Amino acid sequence: MTTRDLGSLGSAPRSFNTFNLNSVEPTDVFKFSIGSTRNINLSLNNISTGDDADLRLFRDVNGNGILDATDRASGLVSSSARGSNQDDAINVRANAGTYFAEVSRFAPGSSGDVSYDLDLSATTPTSTADYSNLLPREFVLGNLSADVTRSGNISNTNTADVYSFSLGLFRGVNISLTGLSADADIRLIRDSNNNRIVDAGDEVTRSARAGTTSELISNITQSGDYFLQVNQFSGSTAYTATFDQFSTPFA
Repeated sequence: MTTRDLGSLGSAPRSFNTFNLNSVEPTDVFKFSIGSTRNINLSLNNISTGDDADLRLFRDVNGNGILDATDRASGLVSSSARGSNQDDAINVRANAGTYFAEVSRFAPGSSGDVSYDLDLSATTPTSTADYSNLLPREFVLGNLSADVTRSGNISNTNTADVYSFSLGLFRGVNISLTGLSADADIRLIRDSNNNRIVDAGDEVTRSARAGTTSELISNITQSGDYFLQVNQFSGSTAYTATFDQFSTPFA
């Protein structure tokens, strides 16, 4: 098991690309600290085809700086173990302390190796200026050729959901977030350099109304690939995200 000490983690994403797990080193651990309550965002993506890797977040409960049996027994904060090479994501509000993000090989392909990319950030809770800046493909909608409705929940244990979709030529979409019992916001992103990070200029638009007012993004008509983020602002709420697609007279 290889442990990399990242020091203090802040809003600026840290990325580790084309890392490798194998029978000799089946687990990588990334150690980091946060100095105040933050939203920890982890995105395990670009897992090699035919393989599978899982993601877990532990707290250093005994303060010894090592991911040990005590942390594994009582320090698990969150985990994601989606099948095949689907992206795994953790978005959780956490108090100041030391944490370990663990990437584990689950199902290697014929080569015995599993390659992956991992992105990490720790953003500010209840800040519309500091949403999660990572783009895991958690919910893949594909090319929108009909209306799509999805339900989910946002809370301190899941502070962001990410939907990926594309628009073809002569297609547009209106997106709404309804059924809120606490404050949640949405923003639409085009990852122009395909690095799975929200860089300057990637955000297309957002809706961040106060309280439980429904959110709306209207009249998106440019073809291409998009990500929709549903972000917690405060509290815990179920939601319904509706992608209302329509035809346009222009490409």
